[in-house]
Amino acid sequence: MSPNRQSQIKVTDDQLKIFLNCSEVFNACDSEDIDFILSQIKTYHYDNETVIAHREDVGDQIRFVIKGSLNIVATSLDGKEVRFPPIGPNRWVGWISCFDIQALSHDWVATSNSDILVIPGTAIRKLCTKNPDLYPKIMAEINRQFKLLMSWTEFVSLHSLSARACMLIHILAQISATPMDNKPGWLQVDVTQEHLASFLNLSRQTANKLLVGLEKDGFINIGYRKILINTAYLNR
Repeated sequence: MSPNRQSQIKVTDDQLKIFLNCSEVFNACDSEDIDFILSQIKTYHYDNETVIAHREDVGDQIRFVIKGSLNIVATSLDGKEVRFPPIGPNRWVGWISCFDIQALSHDWVATSNSDILVIPGTAIRKLCTKNPDLYPKIMAEINRQFKLLMSWTEFVSLHSLSARACMLIHILAQISATPMDNKPGWLQVDVTQEHLASFLNLSRQTANKLLVGLEKDGFINIGYRKILINTAYLNR
């Protein structure tokens, strides 16, 4: 994994406005507020898998994944690396860090060939001071992510391995996947089998056996550094 090596890239205001529309928070802002946020945005490209925020850093910013994904990577007391399901394209993350300015307990890692948009927490707080009605919308964003985290924690702790694998696919569909234009009804998640095993906190062999079972059921297709999810199975 590379250290924090990034290159700043230019994105048009029209493109940035499309990205802002992916959040109900910014959808509620007027044109003056949007112009202010546009002036605060920075966008970065990462050629290789890169730690973009380290454990013990202060995480006072929100991020949007344009391309690639963001991973939360924690280290256990015995030095084992543990990954959580990644944040995929067209999703915002980090709202709570703008209001709870404490050191991170994990690393944020951008996957290779990722483009990540960043807005500083100071800009978000200034926006909310001017528009207090935005607070409930931000709380809804935080609550949505917190509920997913709690669901995942519950399944890892209390449920069978097969149920855990099935829940992982549901979570990946919500926070990591992108629709496939050439295969309607399917979602794609760019992820390695090694990382899937890490999400499940299982050996690669055990995780692969569970995933092959889901593939036989028609729920997923396993490819090279990716899985495809059949949306017809998500509501069953």
